[in-house]
Amino acid sequence: MSRPVSPASTSFRPRTTARSAGVARPSQPALHQRILYPSPSGPRPPRILHSPAHATLDPLILDLLALICREHILTWYSSISRDPDRAFIQQVTSILIHVIQAVEVRLAHVDLVGLLVLDLPSLLERHFADWDQATEKANTGHAHNFNRDNVFHLLQPHIAVSLSQASPGGSLEPKVDKTYLRALVDNLLRLLLPPEDYRAETERGIVREIIVNTILGSVFTRVAQPWFLHSAIAKILEGRQEGEGLARAAAEAAAQEETNRTGDPKSSTLPPSTVLDRAFAALSSALTLLHAITVSLSALYHTAIASPVPSHYRAHPPLVTPTLSFLVALLPSSPLVTQLVHYLSLPLALMSSFVTSLIFYLVNEKMLNAGLVKTVLEVATRVLFPNGHPAPKEPDPDVDEQKEWKRRCEVAVTKALPDKAATLLLPPHLPDRPLVLARHLLRPLSSHVANVHLFILLIDLIVGKFFPELVVAPEE
Repeated sequence: MSRPVSPASTSFRPRTTARSAGVARPSQPALHQRILYPSPSGPRPPRILHSPAHATLDPLILDLLALICREHILTWYSSISRDPDRAFIQQVTSILIHVIQAVEVRLAHVDLVGLLVLDLPSLLERHFADWDQATEKANTGHAHNFNRDNVFHLLQPHIAVSLSQASPGGSLEPKVDKTYLRALVDNLLRLLLPPEDYRAETERGIVREIIVNTILGSVFTRVAQPWFLHSAIAKILEGRQEGEGLARAAAEAAAQEETNRTGDPKSSTLPPSTVLDRAFAALSSALTLLHAITVSLSALYHTAIASPVPSHYRAHPPLVTPTLSFLVALLPSSPLVTQLVHYLSLPLALMSSFVTSLIFYLVNEKMLNAGLVKTVLEVATRVLFPNGHPAPKEPDPDVDEQKEWKRRCEVAVTKALPDKAATLLLPPHLPDRPLVLARHLLRPLSSHVANVHLFILLIDLIVGKFFPELVVAPEE
């Protein structure tokens, strides 16, 4: 005889879970904690930066270090050693953190304003001027019938750069001396690594060869290629222009929808009182805008004046002079450009004290801040490790694809230029002046030789600013 089943036993009883009981699930550990510090009883992520923004920047730095260690160390180390607590990875991370902290300390003593406003524009001015001179003298008797790359190489001699022919009758290719790079990197490691790690010759040699062959090698052989720079510029400008186009289309659609909803005010005749009201409203808005601009300029003036400026810059020539000289070298040569730069330099020279204070304020407070570092770290992580892993290496484009990237780059720069720039800077008889102006602005990028020279000079400039003890004074 079967037992009767009670109703309670047949009713559905939902299983009690943390979510249904109102208990919040524990948050997932951060990426760097899962990779670098997986053991709950092990060490915790350390503080890296001395900056007040360390709470925002430290996790981003650790995430990037974690991805680097996972892809380039764990892939081979986990197959030869059992290390569940990741002690070896933590040791590597501590060394990298020591290097980052040493760079941060040196960064605090670098004259960034002088680097960005004086040294960098002067370097770029020389680069463009030498390129134009090489273009003018190439294949002439004055230059022994050398081609443009050879003349440019002679105008910018550097102990680390030489030219070689890959094949008989082929084009000249730049070659960077690895002995120079090894000596440079070895001295940097001596100043950045902990003493016990620098004394370990095997460790130092491995790190040095990775930097020289993998990092710097790819910079000079791939990043310095004209097609790589053309594609990078095209992708950046095209993405920005596409975003601006979408925003403009959305604004136009919203305006059209508002017009359809309220009716076109121009299609009907407004009574005089409405016209007067709108005129007074427009005048009031203009006065309000003028007052806001005046207040903003006044606040900017007082803020800039209060910005600390080193005493030797007070007696320095106007800081904008190298930038103006670079603009003269960058833009097409014309009397108009020369006159504009001359007339612009006069008021800037009269207001040199305020301009100097303003530049220091803009560079130190608005440009080089925690927000910029955060953006750089996020972009670097996204570019180097899309979806958390290195992107597959794309094959180098063929000749036709390189030409297409160059064309897209020129078109993107043309669209980014102000509407009247080509009209003002180029003579009227030239066809398609905006495209001609874009090609003129991009002219040195078409040479691998020129790009390698520029990159090696930029490395020398930055290393000399961060590590002045490595700079050898020129012989008199």
